[in-house]
Amino acid sequence: MASGKQYEVLSVQDQIKRISQWTVEILLLMFLALSLTHLFGTRVRMEGNSMTPTLAGEDRMLLNRLKGKVISIQRYDIIVYQLPGQEGVFLKRVLGLPGETLQISGGEILINGRIIPESEYTRFLSYAGVAAEPVELGEGEYFVVGENPDASLDSRFTDVGNISIQDILGTVWLRFSPFKDIRFFN
Repeated sequence: MASGKQYEVLSVQDQIKRISQWTVEILLLMFLALSLTHLFGTRVRMEGNSMTPTLAGEDRMLLNRLKGKVISIQRYDIIVYQLPGQEGVFLKRVLGLPGETLQISGGEILINGRIIPESEYTRFLSYAGVAAEPVELGEGEYFVVGENPDASLDSRFTDVGNISIQDILGTVWLRFSPFKDIRFFN
């Protein structure tokens, strides 16, 4: 007795149409995979201890390249940037946003004249550097500080200054190594 299975016989035109559809779907999936890898799969490695305790030397992270390009960078995001004429990338926490005035006085951070309460992201800053006087951030400029401020070369120093949006590669969104410390960031 026959199993009852029926097979569809396709014309050459139908076969070409199906192959074309598969090809387009495969190309779209490849484009999507490459785009997602570029936007969220760029890897960076932390060097030094300027972001201790949140990040330690040799930690490996993935970037969100949409932040700063399509999505706004927020206060306390950890950005990855490259300074013109310097090798390597730098990771620091954003404290000051475009259009704000930032000052460090008596170890405290003031944004537009108001003290930011000390938190896990803001610590007592014994060295104010250029921020001893009010620092006005222009359009597309950010003021960044390392979480271990005594070991951080950041916006408080004239060699670094305010970070321009053009120099920002993205924000940290995932620490994947060491595996025991895996963590997502905003």
